[in-house]
Amino acid sequence: MPLYEYYCADCRGKFEMFTTYEASEGDIVCTKCHGGRVRKMFSLFASPRGASEFGDSYGDDYDDGFDDGGEGGCSCGGACSCGGH
Repeated sequence: MPLYEYYCADCRGKFEMFTTYEASEGDIVCTKCHGGRVRKMFSLFASPRGASEFGDSYGDDYDDGFDDGGEGGCSCGGACSCGGH
């Protein structure tokens, strides 16, 4: 079950709640003041797996946008239609 972060305009507090996506879109009540003026916040999450577990590459489809001097990808290693160097 995902963890959602909320902001309460009544008490200006933040709180987190484990709930389903469907329930997270419904009427949520503040866990601190029981107010009803609650908004779901945009929050980031951390991946439990570090990049080192994947080595230096995340697979053939991963493009970080940087030219590593290798072949393929656009920057231009020849795998695109940019016309060369």
